[in-house]
Formats: sequence, C-alpha cells, structure tokens
Amino acid sequence: MDILKNLNDQQKEAVLAADGPLLILAGAGSGKTLTLTSKIAYLIKARGTLPANILAVTFTNKAAGEMKERVAKICGEPLGALNIGTFHSVCL
Repeated sequence: MDILKNLNDQQKEAVLAADGPLLILAGAGSGKTLTLTSKIAYLIKARGTLPANILAVTFTNKAAGEMKERVAKICGEPLGALNIGTFHSVCL
C-alpha cells in the first residue's frame, strides 16, 4: 500500500491501529506529522471513512494547513470536509 511505503515499523503500527482514538507522542523531527497524515489518508482511502468524520487537532494554523495539504496530496484529491484545526479553532 502506497500510504505505508515511507513509514518505519512504529509509524506503520500507528497508521494501521484499528478503531478508537490515537495519541502520538514523540520528539521534534520524529515523523509525527507524516504518521498522522498517513493515518488520516489510510482511514479515508483504505477504510472508507468519510473526511467529515475525522478530526485532527494541532497547535498552529500553519501546521493545520500543512496537514490538510499533505493528506490531500496522499489521497490525490482535495478534501474540503476534512476537519483539521487548532485547539482554539476547534474548541471555541
């Protein structure tokens, strides 16, 4: 599966984790964003999850925008209904 090709074993495990919430804790530059965007793409493409049923929360608008772009690139299409935002934009 193309979504998994650039991931290490731990990242693949996180992407393939079935049902339920997922928390990824890791240091800077460890591939958290790659793992999260790959997980979102996997849910949409391989598991048939509707983009509107996914919520991803990050700290900055820049990171949220980058995540949306990465997921769209992996999926090969724009995903307007995908909910990726900051804690403030999601909770307020």
